[in-house]
Amino acid sequence: MKYLYVPVYRMSVSYLYSFGRRWSILEHMLLIESVAAKRSASDLAAMANVPHRLVVEALINLLRANWIEVRSDNGKVYFAATPAGQRHAKEESLPERLQNDIRWDSVCVERLTGHWMRSDDLDLVHEKDLPIDAIRLDALLHTFEPNDASLRDLFRLNLNESLVPTAPQFRGLSLLYARVGIAFNEVQTGLAANSPLGLRQTLVKASAEIKDDDNVSPSTKLNIVQEGAKDDLSADDIIVGGPAHLRLLREILDRSKSAVVIHSCFLSSETLRALLPDLERAARRRVRVELLWGLHVDPEAPQPPKKFSDATDVLAELPPAGRARIHLSPLSSGSHAKVVIYDDRDTGRWTTVIGSCNFLSSEFDWMEISLRTRSALFTSKVLGRLLSNQLPAVGNWSGTARRLNSIWSELKQIVRTQPEAGKYSISLVSDYDHYACVTLARDRAVKDIEIACDLYGLSAETSVLVSMETAASRGVDVKLEYARPSKFLLEEGQEPMPSELNRRGIKLMRVQDMHGKYLGWDNDNLVISSFNWLATSADVKRSRGAEMGAFIEGPEIRSILTAKLRDQSDQQVNHGSGSSSEASPS
Repeated sequence: MKYLYVPVYRMSVSYLYSFGRRWSILEHMLLIESVAAKRSASDLAAMANVPHRLVVEALINLLRANWIEVRSDNGKVYFAATPAGQRHAKEESLPERLQNDIRWDSVCVERLTGHWMRSDDLDLVHEKDLPIDAIRLDALLHTFEPNDASLRDLFRLNLNESLVPTAPQFRGLSLLYARVGIAFNEVQTGLAANSPLGLRQTLVKASAEIKDDDNVSPSTKLNIVQEGAKDDLSADDIIVGGPAHLRLLREILDRSKSAVVIHSCFLSSETLRALLPDLERAARRRVRVELLWGLHVDPEAPQPPKKFSDATDVLAELPPAGRARIHLSPLSSGSHAKVVIYDDRDTGRWTTVIGSCNFLSSEFDWMEISLRTRSALFTSKVLGRLLSNQLPAVGNWSGTARRLNSIWSELKQIVRTQPEAGKYSISLVSDYDHYACVTLARDRAVKDIEIACDLYGLSAETSVLVSMETAASRGVDVKLEYARPSKFLLEEGQEPMPSELNRRGIKLMRVQDMHGKYLGWDNDNLVISSFNWLATSADVKRSRGAEMGAFIEGPEIRSILTAKLRDQSDQQVNHGSGSSSEASPS
Protein backbone atom coordinates (compact mmCIF):
# COMPACT_ATOMS: atom_id res chain seq x y z
CA MET A 1 0.00 0.00 0.00
CA LYS A 2 1.28 3.46 -0.88
CA TYR A 3 0.44 6.25 1.56
CA LEU A 4 0.33 9.86 0.43
CA TYR A 5 -0.23 12.89 2.65
CA VAL A 6 -2.50 15.43 0.96
CA PRO A 7 -2.46 19.06 2.21
CA VAL A 8 -5.87 20.29 3.36
CA TYR A 9 -7.48 23.26 5.09
CA ARG A 10 -9.71 22.25 7.98
CA MET A 11 -12.25 24.69 9.36
CA SER A 12 -15.61 24.96 11.06
CA VAL A 13 -18.54 26.07 8.93
CA SER A 14 -21.95 27.27 10.00
CA TYR A 15 -25.05 27.23 7.82
CA LEU A 16 -28.58 28.44 8.35
CA TYR A 17 -31.33 25.89 7.84
CA SER A 18 -35.09 25.89 8.14
CA PHE A 19 -37.10 23.14 9.76
CA GLY A 20 -40.71 22.38 10.49
CA ARG A 21 -43.52 19.96 9.90
CA ARG A 22 -45.33 19.39 6.65
CA TRP A 23 -49.11 19.57 6.61
CA SER A 24 -50.83 16.22 6.18
CA ILE A 25 -53.47 15.47 3.56
CA LEU A 26 -56.00 15.02 6.38
CA GLU A 27 -55.33 18.53 7.70
CA HIS A 28 -55.70 19.95 4.20
CA MET A 29 -59.00 18.11 3.73
CA LEU A 30 -60.33 19.31 7.11
CA LEU A 31 -59.44 22.89 6.20
CA ILE A 32 -61.28 22.60 2.89
CA GLU A 33 -64.32 21.09 4.63
CA SER A 34 -64.33 23.89 7.22
CA VAL A 35 -64.72 26.34 4.34
CA ALA A 36 -67.55 24.40 2.71
CA ALA A 37 -69.81 23.76 5.72
CA LYS A 38 -70.20 23.92 9.48
CA ARG A 39 -68.87 20.69 10.98
CA SER A 40 -68.18 19.48 14.48
CA ALA A 41 -65.19 17.30 15.33
CA SER A 42 -67.47 14.24 15.56
CA ASP A 43 -69.00 15.00 12.16
CA LEU A 44 -65.56 15.36 10.58
CA ALA A 45 -64.32 12.10 12.13
CA ALA A 46 -67.38 10.22 10.84
CA MET A 47 -67.04 11.69 7.33
CA ALA A 48 -63.32 10.88 7.12
CA ASN A 49 -63.77 7.46 8.78
CA VAL A 50 -60.79 8.08 11.07
CA PRO A 51 -60.46 8.08 14.88
CA HIS A 52 -61.96 11.08 16.66
CA ARG A 53 -58.67 11.85 18.43
CA LEU A 54 -56.80 12.05 15.10
CA VAL A 55 -59.25 14.70 13.88
CA VAL A 56 -58.96 16.66 17.13
CA GLU A 57 -55.14 16.76 16.88
CA ALA A 58 -55.36 17.94 13.28
CA LEU A 59 -57.87 20.65 14.23
CA ILE A 60 -55.56 21.83 17.03
CA ASN A 61 -52.74 22.30 14.51
CA LEU A 62 -55.05 24.31 12.24
CA LEU A 63 -56.19 26.41 15.23
CA ARG A 64 -52.57 27.19 16.14
CA ALA A 65 -51.97 28.40 12.59
CA ASN A 66 -55.04 30.67 12.92
CA TRP A 67 -56.61 29.04 9.87
CA ILE A 68 -59.77 27.85 11.63
CA GLU A 69 -61.73 29.06 14.63
CA VAL A 70 -64.29 27.60 17.02
CA ARG A 71 -67.86 28.87 16.80
CA SER A 72 -71.12 28.05 18.54
CA ASP A 73 -74.58 27.97 17.03
CA ASN A 74 -77.69 26.84 18.90
CA GLY A 75 -75.59 25.12 21.50
CA LYS A 76 -73.55 23.18 18.94
CA VAL A 77 -69.79 23.72 18.67
CA TYR A 78 -68.37 23.65 15.19
CA PHE A 79 -65.25 24.73 13.30
CA ALA A 80 -65.07 27.32 10.51
CA ALA A 81 -62.21 28.66 8.41
CA THR A 82 -60.80 32.12 9.05
CA PRO A 83 -60.14 34.46 6.09
CA ALA A 84 -56.49 33.27 6.08
CA GLY A 85 -57.66 29.65 6.15
CA GLN A 86 -60.02 30.26 3.24
CA ARG A 87 -57.14 31.59 1.16
CA HIS A 88 -54.87 28.65 1.97
CA ALA A 89 -57.62 26.10 1.33
CA LYS A 90 -57.54 27.09 -2.35
CA GLU A 91 -53.84 26.25 -2.67
CA GLU A 92 -52.63 22.99 -4.17
CA SER A 93 -50.55 22.31 -1.04
CA LEU A 94 -50.43 24.05 2.32
CA PRO A 95 -47.33 26.13 3.09
CA GLU A 96 -44.92 24.61 5.56
CA ARG A 97 -44.59 26.03 9.05
CA LEU A 98 -40.87 26.71 9.26
CA GLN A 99 -38.36 27.99 11.78
CA ASN A 100 -34.68 28.82 11.27
CA ASP A 101 -31.64 27.63 13.18
CA ILE A 102 -27.84 27.47 12.78
CA ARG A 103 -25.77 24.29 12.62
CA TRP A 104 -21.98 23.94 12.80
CA ASP A 105 -19.86 21.25 11.19
CA SER A 106 -16.18 20.54 10.53
CA VAL A 107 -15.08 20.36 6.89
CA CYS A 108 -11.87 20.18 4.87
CA VAL A 109 -10.92 21.36 1.40
CA GLU A 110 -8.01 19.55 -0.22
CA ARG A 111 -5.44 21.83 -1.83
CA LEU A 112 -4.80 19.93 -5.06
CA THR A 113 -8.13 20.35 -6.87
CA GLY A 114 -10.24 22.23 -4.29
CA HIS A 115 -12.71 19.47 -3.42
CA TRP A 116 -14.60 19.74 -0.12
CA MET A 117 -14.93 16.78 2.28
CA ARG A 118 -16.19 16.18 5.80
CA SER A 119 -13.43 16.09 8.40
CA ASP A 120 -14.73 12.84 9.87
CA ASP A 121 -14.35 11.12 6.47
CA LEU A 122 -10.59 11.76 6.46
CA ASP A 123 -7.60 10.42 8.35
CA LEU A 124 -6.13 13.79 9.38
CA VAL A 125 -2.57 14.29 10.63
CA HIS A 126 -0.88 17.43 11.98
CA GLU A 127 2.40 18.34 10.32
CA LYS A 128 4.34 17.75 13.55
CA ASP A 129 2.92 14.21 13.74
CA LEU A 130 3.86 13.16 10.20
CA PRO A 131 6.12 10.08 9.91
CA ILE A 132 9.72 10.77 9.09
CA ASP A 133 9.39 9.09 5.70
CA ALA A 134 5.97 10.63 4.92
CA ILE A 135 5.39 11.49 1.26
CA ARG A 136 3.84 14.95 1.35
CA LEU A 137 2.27 16.37 -1.79
CA ASP A 138 2.83 20.04 -2.54
CA ALA A 139 -0.19 22.33 -2.20
CA LEU A 140 -1.37 23.82 -5.49
CA LEU A 141 -4.17 26.00 -4.07
CA HIS A 142 -3.89 28.64 -1.38
CA THR A 143 -7.52 29.74 -1.15
CA PHE A 144 -10.94 28.11 -1.38
CA GLU A 145 -14.32 28.70 -3.00
CA PRO A 146 -17.05 29.15 -0.33
CA ASN A 147 -19.89 28.75 -2.85
CA ASP A 148 -18.67 25.42 -4.24
CA ALA A 149 -21.50 22.93 -4.76
CA SER A 150 -19.45 20.10 -3.23
CA LEU A 151 -19.47 22.02 0.08
CA ARG A 152 -23.26 22.40 0.02
CA ASP A 153 -23.58 18.66 -0.55
CA LEU A 154 -21.83 18.04 2.79
CA PHE A 155 -24.26 19.98 4.97
CA ARG A 156 -26.13 17.58 7.22
CA LEU A 157 -29.89 17.98 6.92
CA ASN A 158 -32.59 15.84 8.46
CA LEU A 159 -36.02 15.18 7.04
CA ASN A 160 -38.13 18.35 6.72
CA GLU A 161 -34.99 20.52 6.86
CA SER A 162 -33.64 22.67 4.05
CA LEU A 163 -30.88 25.23 3.58
CA VAL A 164 -31.80 28.89 3.91
CA PRO A 165 -30.33 31.00 1.09
CA THR A 166 -27.46 32.59 2.97
CA ALA A 167 -23.70 32.32 2.64
CA PRO A 168 -21.93 29.85 4.97
CA GLN A 169 -19.65 31.30 7.65
CA PHE A 170 -16.15 29.92 8.38
CA ARG A 171 -13.83 30.06 11.38
CA GLY A 172 -10.84 28.27 12.92
CA LEU A 173 -8.84 27.48 9.75
CA SER A 174 -5.91 25.10 10.28
CA LEU A 175 -3.36 23.40 8.02
CA LEU A 176 -3.38 19.59 8.13
CA TYR A 177 -2.65 16.56 5.97
CA ALA A 178 -5.03 13.79 4.92
CA ARG A 179 -3.56 10.27 4.79
CA VAL A 180 -4.63 8.43 1.62
CA GLY A 181 -3.78 4.81 0.79
CA ILE A 182 -3.36 3.68 -2.82
CA ALA A 183 -2.89 0.17 -4.16
CA PHE A 184 -3.19 -1.34 -7.64
CA ASN A 185 -3.99 2.03 -9.24
CA GLU A 186 -6.99 2.60 -6.97
CA VAL A 187 -7.56 4.86 -3.98
CA GLN A 188 -8.29 2.27 -1.30
CA THR A 189 -8.48 4.29 1.93
CA GLY A 190 -8.69 7.88 3.10
CA LEU A 191 -11.23 9.35 0.66
CA ALA A 192 -15.00 9.25 0.58
CA ALA A 193 -16.49 7.12 -2.19
CA ASN A 194 -18.00 10.16 -3.91
CA SER A 195 -14.70 12.00 -4.36
CA PRO A 196 -14.30 13.24 -7.95
CA LEU A 197 -12.48 11.27 -10.61
CA GLY A 198 -10.03 14.11 -11.18
CA LEU A 199 -8.81 14.04 -7.57
CA ARG A 200 -8.52 10.25 -7.49
CA GLN A 201 -6.53 10.18 -10.72
CA THR A 202 -4.27 12.98 -9.49
CA LEU A 203 -3.38 10.91 -6.43
CA VAL A 204 -2.89 7.71 -8.43
CA LYS A 205 -0.56 9.57 -10.79
CA ALA A 206 1.39 11.04 -7.85
CA SER A 207 1.88 7.57 -6.38
CA ALA A 208 3.10 6.01 -9.64
CA GLU A 209 6.80 6.30 -8.77
CA ILE A 210 6.46 4.87 -5.25
CA LYS A 211 7.15 1.17 -4.69
CA ASP A 212 4.26 -0.91 -3.34
CA ASP A 213 4.59 -2.80 -0.07
CA ASP A 214 4.74 -6.54 -0.68
CA ASN A 215 2.29 -7.47 2.07
CA VAL A 216 -0.83 -6.22 0.29
CA SER A 217 -2.94 -8.74 -1.58
CA PRO A 218 -4.78 -7.63 -4.73
CA SER A 219 -8.35 -6.49 -4.15
CA THR A 220 -11.20 -7.39 -6.44
CA LYS A 221 -11.68 -4.98 -9.33
CA LEU A 222 -13.60 -1.92 -8.21
CA ASN A 223 -16.16 -0.19 -10.39
CA ILE A 224 -14.68 2.94 -11.92
CA VAL A 225 -17.81 4.83 -10.91
CA GLN A 226 -18.15 4.99 -7.14
CA GLU A 227 -20.43 7.99 -6.72
CA GLY A 228 -23.58 6.03 -5.89
CA ALA A 229 -25.87 7.37 -8.63
CA LYS A 230 -27.64 4.54 -10.43
CA ASP A 231 -30.38 4.12 -13.00
CA ASP A 232 -31.92 1.63 -15.39
CA LEU A 233 -31.22 3.13 -18.81
CA SER A 234 -32.61 2.13 -22.18
CA ALA A 235 -31.88 3.16 -25.75
CA ASP A 236 -34.52 5.90 -25.40
CA ASP A 237 -32.35 7.55 -22.74
CA ILE A 238 -29.49 8.13 -25.19
CA ILE A 239 -30.73 11.04 -27.31
CA VAL A 240 -29.04 11.38 -30.70
CA GLY A 241 -29.57 14.04 -33.35
CA GLY A 242 -30.67 17.68 -33.40
CA PRO A 243 -34.36 17.08 -34.24
CA ALA A 244 -34.57 14.48 -31.45
CA HIS A 245 -33.38 17.10 -28.96
CA LEU A 246 -35.97 19.62 -30.11
CA ARG A 247 -38.71 17.01 -29.74
CA LEU A 248 -37.39 16.11 -26.30
CA LEU A 249 -37.34 19.74 -25.12
CA ARG A 250 -40.93 20.29 -26.23
CA GLU A 251 -41.94 17.02 -24.58
CA ILE A 252 -40.27 18.14 -21.34
CA LEU A 253 -42.14 21.45 -21.33
CA ASP A 254 -45.39 19.53 -21.84
CA ARG A 255 -44.68 16.75 -19.31
CA SER A 256 -43.10 18.68 -16.45
CA LYS A 257 -45.12 18.89 -13.26
CA SER A 258 -43.89 22.02 -11.47
CA ALA A 259 -40.46 23.19 -12.68
CA VAL A 260 -37.98 23.08 -15.57
CA VAL A 261 -34.38 24.31 -15.36
CA ILE A 262 -32.56 24.81 -18.67
CA HIS A 263 -28.88 25.73 -18.86
CA SER A 264 -27.49 26.59 -22.28
CA CYS A 265 -24.07 27.98 -23.05
CA PHE A 266 -25.53 30.63 -25.37
CA LEU A 267 -28.83 32.46 -25.91
CA SER A 268 -30.50 33.03 -29.24
CA SER A 269 -33.57 35.21 -29.70
CA GLU A 270 -34.54 33.14 -32.75
CA THR A 271 -34.51 29.89 -30.75
CA LEU A 272 -36.46 31.46 -27.88
CA ARG A 273 -39.06 32.80 -30.31
CA ALA A 274 -39.54 29.32 -31.78
CA LEU A 275 -40.01 27.95 -28.26
CA LEU A 276 -42.44 30.67 -27.08
CA PRO A 277 -45.61 28.60 -27.68
CA ASP A 278 -44.13 25.70 -25.67
CA LEU A 279 -43.02 28.01 -22.86
CA GLU A 280 -46.43 29.65 -22.75
CA ARG A 281 -48.23 26.29 -22.50
CA ALA A 282 -45.98 25.28 -19.62
CA ALA A 283 -46.66 28.59 -17.84
CA ARG A 284 -50.41 28.09 -18.22
CA ARG A 285 -50.02 24.81 -16.32
CA ARG A 286 -48.30 26.79 -13.55
CA VAL A 287 -44.86 25.34 -14.38
CA ARG A 288 -41.88 27.53 -13.44
CA VAL A 289 -39.14 27.63 -16.06
CA GLU A 290 -35.63 28.83 -15.18
CA LEU A 291 -33.52 29.81 -18.19
CA LEU A 292 -29.79 29.91 -17.41
CA TRP A 293 -26.94 30.77 -19.74
CA GLY A 294 -23.16 30.75 -19.67
CA LEU A 295 -21.52 33.03 -22.24
CA HIS A 296 -22.24 36.17 -24.27
CA VAL A 297 -19.55 35.55 -26.87
CA ASP A 298 -18.62 32.41 -28.79
CA PRO A 299 -14.91 32.84 -29.65
CA GLU A 300 -15.29 30.41 -32.56
CA ALA A 301 -18.29 32.16 -34.17
CA PRO A 302 -17.73 34.46 -37.16
CA GLN A 303 -20.84 36.49 -36.31
CA PRO A 304 -20.83 39.38 -33.80
CA PRO A 305 -22.09 38.50 -30.30
CA LYS A 306 -25.83 38.50 -29.81
CA LYS A 307 -27.33 40.98 -27.38
CA PHE A 308 -28.81 39.81 -24.10
CA SER A 309 -31.58 42.36 -24.60
CA ASP A 310 -32.71 40.51 -27.75
CA ALA A 311 -33.59 37.48 -25.60
CA THR A 312 -35.39 39.57 -22.98
CA ASP A 313 -37.36 41.35 -25.72
CA VAL A 314 -38.61 38.01 -27.03
CA LEU A 315 -39.68 36.81 -23.58
CA ALA A 316 -41.47 40.12 -23.03
CA GLU A 317 -43.91 39.00 -25.74
CA LEU A 318 -45.29 36.36 -23.37
CA PRO A 319 -48.65 37.11 -21.71
CA PRO A 320 -48.51 38.28 -18.04
CA ALA A 321 -48.91 34.73 -16.65
CA GLY A 322 -45.99 33.57 -18.79
CA ARG A 323 -43.74 36.45 -17.77
CA ALA A 324 -44.45 35.63 -14.12
CA ARG A 325 -43.30 32.00 -14.48
CA ILE A 326 -40.64 32.10 -17.22
CA HIS A 327 -37.48 33.50 -15.62
CA LEU A 328 -34.32 34.37 -17.57
CA SER A 329 -31.34 34.75 -15.25
CA PRO A 330 -29.71 38.17 -15.64
CA LEU A 331 -26.35 36.68 -14.56
CA SER A 332 -23.96 34.61 -16.63
CA SER A 333 -22.93 31.32 -15.05
CA GLY A 334 -19.65 31.27 -16.98
CA SER A 335 -20.37 27.62 -17.81
CA HIS A 336 -20.29 25.75 -21.12
CA ALA A 337 -22.60 23.03 -19.75
CA LYS A 338 -25.82 21.96 -21.47
CA VAL A 339 -28.42 20.68 -19.00
CA VAL A 340 -32.18 20.33 -18.56
CA ILE A 341 -33.68 19.34 -15.19
CA TYR A 342 -37.41 18.76 -14.67
CA ASP A 343 -39.92 16.81 -12.60
CA ASP A 344 -41.82 14.40 -14.82
CA ARG A 345 -45.51 14.36 -13.95
CA ASP A 346 -45.94 10.87 -15.44
CA THR A 347 -43.12 9.16 -13.51
CA GLY A 348 -43.08 11.52 -10.51
CA ARG A 349 -39.28 11.60 -10.67
CA TRP A 350 -36.81 14.43 -11.12
CA THR A 351 -34.94 13.88 -14.38
CA THR A 352 -31.76 15.29 -15.92
CA VAL A 353 -30.78 15.61 -19.56
CA ILE A 354 -27.06 16.37 -19.95
CA GLY A 355 -24.89 16.49 -23.04
CA SER A 356 -23.96 18.71 -25.97
CA CYS A 357 -27.12 20.55 -27.04
CA ASN A 358 -27.48 24.30 -26.51
CA PHE A 359 -31.22 24.16 -25.96
CA LEU A 360 -31.59 27.96 -25.90
CA SER A 361 -29.52 28.76 -28.98
CA SER A 362 -29.42 25.69 -31.21
CA GLU A 363 -31.03 25.39 -34.62
CA PHE A 364 -31.24 21.65 -33.87
CA ASP A 365 -29.64 20.66 -37.17
CA TRP A 366 -26.29 19.40 -35.88
CA MET A 367 -25.49 15.96 -34.50
CA GLU A 368 -26.18 16.29 -30.76
CA ILE A 369 -25.79 13.59 -28.08
CA SER A 370 -27.25 13.65 -24.56
CA LEU A 371 -28.09 11.33 -21.70
CA ARG A 372 -31.39 11.29 -19.81
CA THR A 373 -31.32 9.90 -16.27
CA ARG A 374 -33.87 9.70 -13.47
CA SER A 375 -31.26 9.39 -10.71
CA ALA A 376 -32.17 11.85 -7.95
CA LEU A 377 -28.60 11.82 -6.61
CA PHE A 378 -27.12 12.72 -10.00
CA THR A 379 -29.76 15.42 -10.51
CA SER A 380 -29.05 16.98 -7.11
CA LYS A 381 -25.32 17.16 -7.87
CA VAL A 382 -25.87 18.78 -11.27
CA LEU A 383 -28.37 21.27 -9.87
CA GLY A 384 -25.99 22.06 -7.01
CA ARG A 385 -23.36 23.17 -9.51
CA LEU A 386 -25.84 25.23 -11.51
CA LEU A 387 -26.92 26.89 -8.27
CA SER A 388 -23.33 27.57 -7.17
CA ASN A 389 -22.69 29.48 -10.38
CA GLN A 390 -25.61 31.79 -9.55
CA LEU A 391 -24.37 32.73 -6.08
CA PRO A 392 -22.72 36.12 -5.51
CA ALA A 393 -19.35 36.41 -3.81
CA VAL A 394 -21.00 38.72 -1.27
CA GLY A 395 -24.47 40.09 -0.74
CA ASN A 396 -27.99 38.79 -1.14
CA TRP A 397 -28.99 35.88 -3.33
CA SER A 398 -30.84 36.58 -6.55
CA GLY A 399 -34.38 35.37 -7.18
CA THR A 400 -32.95 32.75 -9.55
CA ALA A 401 -30.64 31.38 -6.85
CA ARG A 402 -33.46 31.24 -4.30
CA ARG A 403 -35.76 29.34 -6.65
CA LEU A 404 -33.00 26.88 -7.59
CA ASN A 405 -32.24 26.39 -3.90
CA SER A 406 -35.88 25.47 -3.29
CA ILE A 407 -35.71 22.74 -5.95
CA TRP A 408 -32.32 21.55 -4.68
CA SER A 409 -33.69 21.25 -1.14
CA GLU A 410 -36.58 19.12 -2.41
CA LEU A 411 -34.12 16.88 -4.24
CA LYS A 412 -31.98 16.46 -1.12
CA GLN A 413 -35.06 15.18 0.73
CA ILE A 414 -35.64 12.63 -2.03
CA VAL A 415 -31.98 11.52 -1.99
CA ARG A 416 -32.14 10.93 1.77
CA THR A 417 -35.32 8.83 1.59
CA GLN A 418 -35.07 6.94 -1.72
CA PRO A 419 -32.07 4.65 -2.36
CA GLU A 420 -30.49 4.64 -5.80
CA ALA A 421 -31.22 1.57 -7.88
CA GLY A 422 -30.37 0.36 -11.38
CA LYS A 423 -27.83 -1.67 -13.33
CA TYR A 424 -26.01 1.41 -14.66
CA SER A 425 -23.69 3.48 -12.46
CA ILE A 426 -23.51 7.17 -13.28
CA SER A 427 -20.88 9.67 -12.14
CA LEU A 428 -20.92 13.42 -12.58
CA VAL A 429 -17.89 14.48 -14.63
CA SER A 430 -16.88 18.09 -14.08
CA ASP A 431 -13.96 20.19 -15.35
CA TYR A 432 -10.65 18.34 -14.65
CA ASP A 433 -12.51 15.03 -14.31
CA HIS A 434 -12.58 14.93 -18.12
CA TYR A 435 -8.81 14.48 -18.22
CA ALA A 436 -9.18 11.66 -15.70
CA CYS A 437 -11.63 9.98 -18.08
CA VAL A 438 -9.08 10.14 -20.90
CA THR A 439 -6.50 8.55 -18.59
CA LEU A 440 -8.92 5.82 -17.54
CA ALA A 441 -9.67 5.03 -21.16
CA ARG A 442 -5.93 4.88 -21.92
CA ASP A 443 -5.24 2.48 -19.06
CA ARG A 444 -8.35 0.27 -19.07
CA ALA A 445 -9.46 -0.09 -22.68
CA VAL A 446 -9.00 -3.61 -24.02
CA LYS A 447 -10.38 -3.38 -27.57
CA ASP A 448 -11.02 0.17 -28.72
CA ILE A 449 -11.45 3.83 -27.76
CA GLU A 450 -13.57 6.38 -29.57
CA ILE A 451 -13.60 10.14 -28.89
CA ALA A 452 -15.82 12.60 -30.73
CA CYS A 453 -16.43 16.34 -30.43
CA ASP A 454 -17.08 19.48 -32.39
CA LEU A 455 -13.69 21.20 -32.43
CA TYR A 456 -10.08 20.14 -33.03
CA GLY A 457 -7.80 22.70 -31.41
CA LEU A 458 -4.41 23.54 -29.98
CA SER A 459 -4.88 21.53 -26.78
CA ALA A 460 -5.51 18.23 -28.60
CA GLU A 461 -1.89 17.08 -28.29
CA THR A 462 -1.59 17.34 -24.51
CA SER A 463 -5.19 16.55 -23.53
CA VAL A 464 -5.83 13.55 -25.78
CA LEU A 465 -3.22 12.58 -28.35
CA VAL A 466 -0.36 11.65 -26.01
CA SER A 467 -2.61 9.36 -23.96
CA MET A 468 -4.20 7.82 -27.05
CA GLU A 469 -0.81 7.09 -28.60
CA THR A 470 0.05 5.17 -25.45
CA ALA A 471 -3.20 3.19 -25.73
CA ALA A 472 -2.56 2.49 -29.41
CA SER A 473 0.90 1.14 -28.57
CA ARG A 474 -0.86 -1.53 -26.47
CA GLY A 475 -2.85 -2.65 -29.51
CA VAL A 476 -6.03 -0.68 -28.70
CA ASP A 477 -7.91 0.60 -31.75
CA VAL A 478 -8.16 4.40 -31.32
CA LYS A 479 -10.53 6.54 -33.38
CA LEU A 480 -11.01 10.31 -33.05
CA GLU A 481 -13.79 12.29 -34.75
CA TYR A 482 -14.30 16.04 -35.08
CA ALA A 483 -16.40 18.45 -37.15
CA ARG A 484 -14.13 21.46 -37.72
CA PRO A 485 -10.71 22.80 -36.82
CA SER A 486 -10.61 25.55 -34.22
CA LYS A 487 -10.17 29.11 -35.43
CA PHE A 488 -7.17 29.46 -33.13
CA LEU A 489 -5.52 26.36 -34.62
CA LEU A 490 -5.87 27.80 -38.13
CA GLU A 491 -4.50 31.17 -36.98
CA GLU A 492 -1.36 29.33 -35.86
CA GLY A 493 -0.98 27.96 -39.38
CA GLN A 494 -1.79 24.42 -38.27
CA GLU A 495 -4.35 21.88 -39.41
CA PRO A 496 -5.34 18.39 -38.22
CA MET A 497 -3.05 15.86 -39.95
CA PRO A 498 -4.71 12.43 -40.26
CA SER A 499 -1.67 10.90 -41.95
CA GLU A 500 0.66 12.02 -39.15
CA LEU A 501 -1.69 10.66 -36.49
CA ASN A 502 -2.08 7.43 -38.40
CA ARG A 503 1.66 6.86 -38.01
CA ARG A 504 1.11 7.18 -34.26
CA GLY A 505 -1.60 4.52 -34.38
CA ILE A 506 -4.54 6.96 -34.19
CA LYS A 507 -7.33 7.19 -36.75
CA LEU A 508 -8.62 10.76 -37.25
CA MET A 509 -11.87 11.40 -39.12
CA ARG A 510 -13.76 14.60 -39.94
CA VAL A 511 -17.51 14.12 -39.51
CA GLN A 512 -19.90 16.67 -40.90
CA ASP A 513 -22.05 18.57 -38.37
CA MET A 514 -20.80 16.60 -35.37
CA HIS A 515 -21.55 18.57 -32.21
CA GLY A 516 -21.92 15.65 -29.82
CA LYS A 517 -19.10 15.19 -27.31
CA TYR A 518 -18.47 11.69 -26.05
CA LEU A 519 -15.71 9.29 -25.06
CA GLY A 520 -16.29 5.54 -25.05
CA TRP A 521 -14.20 2.44 -24.73
CA ASP A 522 -14.99 -1.23 -25.16
CA ASN A 523 -18.71 -1.93 -24.67
CA ASP A 524 -19.52 -0.85 -21.14
CA ASN A 525 -17.96 2.60 -20.65
CA LEU A 526 -19.28 5.89 -21.98
CA VAL A 527 -18.87 9.59 -21.15
CA ILE A 528 -21.37 12.07 -22.61
CA SER A 529 -20.46 15.69 -21.95
CA SER A 530 -20.25 19.33 -23.01
CA PHE A 531 -16.45 19.07 -23.16
CA ASN A 532 -14.66 19.50 -26.49
CA TRP A 533 -12.06 16.81 -25.83
CA LEU A 534 -9.77 17.88 -28.68
CA ALA A 535 -9.95 21.64 -28.15
CA THR A 536 -10.94 22.72 -24.64
CA SER A 537 -8.46 23.41 -21.87
CA ALA A 538 -9.82 23.27 -18.32
CA ASP A 539 -8.13 25.92 -16.17
CA VAL A 540 -8.66 27.75 -12.90
CA LYS A 541 -9.87 30.91 -14.65
CA ARG A 542 -13.16 29.23 -15.61
CA SER A 543 -16.04 28.82 -13.21
CA ARG A 544 -16.60 25.60 -11.29
CA GLY A 545 -18.81 23.36 -13.39
CA ALA A 546 -17.66 25.10 -16.58
CA GLU A 547 -17.88 21.68 -18.25
CA MET A 548 -20.24 18.92 -17.11
CA GLY A 549 -21.08 15.45 -18.28
CA ALA A 550 -22.02 11.95 -17.19
CA PHE A 551 -19.77 8.89 -16.98
CA ILE A 552 -21.90 5.76 -17.38
CA GLU A 553 -20.66 2.28 -16.63
CA GLY A 554 -22.92 -0.67 -17.38
CA PRO A 555 -23.76 -3.47 -19.80
CA GLU A 556 -23.50 -2.49 -23.47
CA ILE A 557 -24.00 1.24 -22.82
CA ARG A 558 -21.51 2.25 -25.49
CA SER A 559 -22.98 -0.29 -27.90
CA ILE A 560 -26.35 1.44 -27.49
CA LEU A 561 -24.86 4.75 -28.58
CA THR A 562 -22.98 3.12 -31.46
CA ALA A 563 -26.18 1.57 -32.78
CA LYS A 564 -28.09 4.86 -32.58
CA LEU A 565 -25.30 6.73 -34.36
CA ARG A 566 -25.33 4.09 -37.09
CA ASP A 567 -29.10 4.48 -37.50
CA GLN A 568 -28.74 8.26 -37.66
CA SER A 569 -26.05 7.97 -40.31
CA ASP A 570 -28.24 5.65 -42.39
CA GLN A 571 -31.10 8.14 -42.20
CA GLN A 572 -28.86 10.96 -43.41
CA VAL A 573 -27.70 8.84 -46.35
CA ASN A 574 -31.29 7.96 -47.27
CA HIS A 575 -32.65 11.51 -46.94
CA GLY A 576 -29.61 13.54 -47.96
CA SER A 577 -27.05 14.95 -45.54
CA GLY A 578 -25.53 18.31 -44.89
CA SER A 579 -26.55 21.46 -43.11
CA SER A 580 -26.85 24.89 -44.60
CA SER A 581 -26.40 26.58 -41.25
CA GLU A 582 -23.32 28.76 -40.81
CA ALA A 583 -23.88 29.27 -37.10
CA SER A 584 -21.44 27.92 -34.57
CA PRO A 585 -23.25 25.75 -31.99
CA SER A 586 -20.19 25.25 -29.76
